[in-house]
Amino acid sequence: MKAEELKLDELIRFSDGLISLQGRRLILHDIRAFAHLRKDLFEGLGPVPARKILTRFAYFQGQEDAAAMQRLFKWDSLEEWLRAGSAMQSLQGLAKSVVTAIDLDQEQGCLHMELSWHNSFEAAEQLVLAGEGDHAVCWTLAGYASGYASFCLGKEVVFIENQCKATGKPICTATGRDVDSWGHQLAPHNGYFQQVEIGQEVHKLSEDLKRSEQLLARQRQQMQLLEKKNSPAYFEVHSPAFEQVIDLATRVAAYDSSVVISGESGVGKEIMARHIHRCSHRAKKAFVAVNCAALPETLLDSELFGHTAGSFTGALHDRTGLFEEADGGTIFLDEIGDIPIALQTKLLRVLQEREIIRIGENLPRKVDVRVLTSTNRDLAQCVQAGTFREDLYYRLRVIEIEIPALRNRVEDVLPLARYFVARFSKKFEKPDLHLDAKCLNFLQAYRWPGNVRELENAMERAVVLCRNGAIQPEHLPPGILRPTAGTAPDSFSAQRSLAEIEHEHIQRVLEWTNGNKSKTAKILGISTATLWRKLKKPEERLI
Repeated sequence: MKAEELKLDELIRFSDGLISLQGRRLILHDIRAFAHLRKDLFEGLGPVPARKILTRFAYFQGQEDAAAMQRLFKWDSLEEWLRAGSAMQSLQGLAKSVVTAIDLDQEQGCLHMELSWHNSFEAAEQLVLAGEGDHAVCWTLAGYASGYASFCLGKEVVFIENQCKATGKPICTATGRDVDSWGHQLAPHNGYFQQVEIGQEVHKLSEDLKRSEQLLARQRQQMQLLEKKNSPAYFEVHSPAFEQVIDLATRVAAYDSSVVISGESGVGKEIMARHIHRCSHRAKKAFVAVNCAALPETLLDSELFGHTAGSFTGALHDRTGLFEEADGGTIFLDEIGDIPIALQTKLLRVLQEREIIRIGENLPRKVDVRVLTSTNRDLAQCVQAGTFREDLYYRLRVIEIEIPALRNRVEDVLPLARYFVARFSKKFEKPDLHLDAKCLNFLQAYRWPGNVRELENAMERAVVLCRNGAIQPEHLPPGILRPTAGTAPDSFSAQRSLAEIEHEHIQRVLEWTNGNKSKTAKILGISTATLWRKLKKPEERLI
């Protein structure tokens, strides 16, 4: 999990009178009301007590959020967990918080972190109430960042604001360091950042969160979605592997070279072909897709090249072939490895001479078509086996683009899932549907043997079954919630017994249901009595 993949509508749930972050109740504050509270504290108690109250209030909010982030997600690293604090400040509307530098020595417990806060709510309220001043005012932002980072590092961290928009600066900036690294520079701020017993706080917060509705969830989506001109039009590309594929496809789109698109069934080879066509100079002309494996040889010949009336039984009229229909545009031959040798010879002629001959004619017809093909077979092995012409192989394979399987680009699972949810919610007239955060771990942990096609079908099912606006795990196919050996994530250990693995899975499902044993038993497909028996530790069970 990366910090940039957090998304507000998958973290926060709204219901009648309740706003919650996966079990933690939240409330909304008006900025003007908060500004007057700040003013009253300042005038009634004095500047030092007022600042301390607001700083410590935000400090504990930061710790709560850090604990929630630890429980909800599996972070790629401690650095990503730290960066998530900045992302949470942005998501909660405190400011657009950006990590401009971070230097972390986890072994020594040393941290140096630089933040910039754009549109700080505290600076804005200060400017509205009192205008520009001579001191920094982002006390809760600094307190939040300090509490969050302290929880993550397990050691006191203090953020001090360097410059503030309330003093006339363009943006607010702050520096955070562990207390040992600050040294004597921390002395003027000790009154606001009193050390607390981090170990006790961690334990308390963890115990509180265990009693709340929790989720082991992963999210992979950028916080700020950038429109990538080179991306397929239908979803955001996040995985480096697929970004390279898209970049290659976009570059070759400008030329008429033949392209073979390879990959497992369901990875989206036709979508890639359409992307190449869309980025080419032929984009305004026809794009014709043909599934070569779905048609018998005689019918495929007629479909591709056309025929004249009377050329064979049933040919009552002249027929224009798909190559002619695609003239000036692109033809996409899906599963090219399945076409028979006789048709391979005709296809070679099209590529070499740029002309076709209809069945029943001797007169060649010129065509201007770009040929894209796809296969889930190894064409080189087909050539060796004698089932595919070698000369055609080299003609088609001027450029080969291999699309990685979905299990090898996990970063794209959630963007694709969100795209399909949006598409099907529109199709089935169910507006404002979204994935609940509980679904995310399941979607990312599953290996998707059917690739993008399987994910699309799963999201269609979920949209159809969903009734309350948020897709829950029970709306997903059962195989995703209880994956088999071939679809479960790779976590093999020869040292673990079958009983241990079973017990761990039961505990994780039980945690997800917030201790609801009836619901857990239903998900696992067992009776409640069987669940009680299996909840015993493996060594305690009667054999």
